[in-house]
Amino acid sequence: MKALASALSAVCLLSVACLAGSLEMSIGAGPSVVSLDALNETIGVYNQWIDELNGYFEVHPDVTGSIELLETIGTSLSFSAAERYRLTSWFALGATIDYTRSASETRGFYQGTEASEIAIGLSFQAIDVALGGTLTFLDVGLQLGITAGVGYHHAIVDKSVVFEIPEEYPYVIAGLPPSEGGRYTGGTFGFDIGLSLAYPIAPWFSVGTDVVYRSAQIASLVDASAVALDLDGDGTAEPISLSGLMVRFSFTISINLSLDGEKE
Repeated sequence: MKALASALSAVCLLSVACLAGSLEMSIGAGPSVVSLDALNETIGVYNQWIDELNGYFEVHPDVTGSIELLETIGTSLSFSAAERYRLTSWFALGATIDYTRSASETRGFYQGTEASEIAIGLSFQAIDVALGGTLTFLDVGLQLGITAGVGYHHAIVDKSVVFEIPEEYPYVIAGLPPSEGGRYTGGTFGFDIGLSLAYPIAPWFSVGTDVVYRSAQIASLVDASAVALDLDGDGTAEPISLSGLMVRFSFTISINLSLDGEKE
């Protein structure tokens, strides 16, 4: 979180340094696809176990019940806010904050001699703060540009697992996860690069979209006791990949800050 605070402080310094030209403030939202390969591999293992149990107890005369499979995570709606200072008609510096959340859960019971519960929940949240620039290389009513930046990415993973197997199941499932839960956090630096498209409706208002590729990977997430997130129980923390694509549809308001009052 210290790195996140440092990035936000840099935004404030940028604001003081660039009180000239025009200030652009944007809000937006759009689809986001984050890799989260380690989390989705774990979901695949859980689903394999659940599918095996469902198939066995579907024809078992003394046990009823079925558990729904987990969905993969990483595809969700992201929200963003941005502030840019247009130093010239073709170049702007600024900062963007993005928030995204994705979750998957399942819960059910097998009823045999006793009730056996399976309840698994995984949720992912990320706050991304990036500092960068936009270079407009084509302005024909529509403005097409290239965006690039570096930033800090903070991730939160909430994990909850209850996995009880009915005593009527005769086999041993290797690597069965213990019943546990917790919140794990971590962060890293990464970079963004993308294309921007804007359409000015008025001198002070425009609509647009950005298509952004982000590259970042967190070595490990830890809980409040500094215990690393170990998804497969092998004693080694898995890295969490935050790389992926994001599309932002945004509305932008422009405020002229030049001392002579002329439009940029």
